Amino acid sequence: MITSPLRRARNVLAAVAVVATALAATPGGATAGTNADPDVCRNGGSSSYYSCNGKDPNAMGCSGVTTDSVTAKNSIFIELRYSSTCQAYWTRYTNYPGGASTAWIRGNSVNYKKDLAGYAGETGWTPMAAANQNPRACLQFYYAPFGEWMEACTD
Repeated sequence: MITSPLRRARNVLAAVAVVATALAATPGGATAGTNADPDVCRNGGSSSYYSCNGKDPNAMGCSGVTTDSVTAKNSIFIELRYSSTCQAYWTRYTNYPGGASTAWIRGNSVNYKKDLAGYAGETGWTPMAAANQNPRACLQFYYAPFGEWMEACTD
């Protein structure tokens, strides 16, 4: 079968359009880093943006402010951090006394944790949860005076 030059040109243009659309929609095409466009992280995945759920706030360039905090009975300080640029939350912790604990960010349908190494002065953070998750910062820890595992969460 012989194809006309016009039909071939139309097919090539259609193929180029399909490939360009696929590349633009691929999450791997977005670069993450401190200089990356923070909008790739907005709105929990809706409105043509990618979700922040499970992403590292530092790697995504999401600086934030503390919206709530709590000091657990074992003296570990946790903060619920929020980035208006990235529209996401995460839990930041400071382990003053040392000790095994797990920091969490808990949302409506996602939960991300970070096990603390357990040394005094350790700081770190959990992966993020999109703002539409209505997340809370939590800490699970062993409290020796009571001889049991406990939990402390922000409101």
